[in-house]
Amino acid sequence: MASNKTDPRVVKTRTNLRKALVYLMRREKIEDISVQKITETANITRGTFYLHYKDKQDFIESAISHILDEFFDQVMVDSEDLSFEKGHTVQVFSLQKAFQYIEGEADLFDVLLNNKQNNFFYGQLYDRLSERLANYYRQIASPTEQLEVPLNLQISFIDSAFLGLVSHWLQDGMIYTPRYMTTSVQKMLNFLDSNNVTLVHFFEKEPVTALEDV
Repeated sequence: MASNKTDPRVVKTRTNLRKALVYLMRREKIEDISVQKITETANITRGTFYLHYKDKQDFIESAISHILDEFFDQVMVDSEDLSFEKGHTVQVFSLQKAFQYIEGEADLFDVLLNNKQNNFFYGQLYDRLSERLANYYRQIASPTEQLEVPLNLQISFIDSAFLGLVSHWLQDGMIYTPRYMTTSVQKMLNFLDSNNVTLVHFFEKEPVTALEDV
């Protein structure tokens, strides 16, 4: 029976290449980073690189996609909101898990979000979050619902606000804990909720007991 597990050597090679990319992105623009620089930094041969990727662009797209896949796998959870019909779960965004995950990968997210020379990652993360917000709305919306604020504006507002907040949190050296960030964002979302901003429920309302355990 064939195994679906990836060879550990392949995983190690790809991990080293991603680390090399992040290291180089802290210092140079993406367009100035060559395959040679990547392989030398990762301490692998060009031949090994081309066994896995067609070219630099293929590698960068794959590396960023993998980073985003891992992030959303960790932070998206099934909603337990009883307002949804029985047996129907909706994927929502856990603020607690997101801030904890970003704290654990602070060096990675700092260089990818706060390096003004490279905004590729920000755009990809923005698009991924936008897709999930839109998908969430499609699942919860009533066919007859009339939005007071157009959906695209709500998505842009929430997307930009959250990513901007994370960016500054990292720039400021994460002086606030993930728990404090979670409760603070929830307070702001509660204010928006009182003003009928539909998409605020996309962010999971963490139980107080769960936050106290952080």
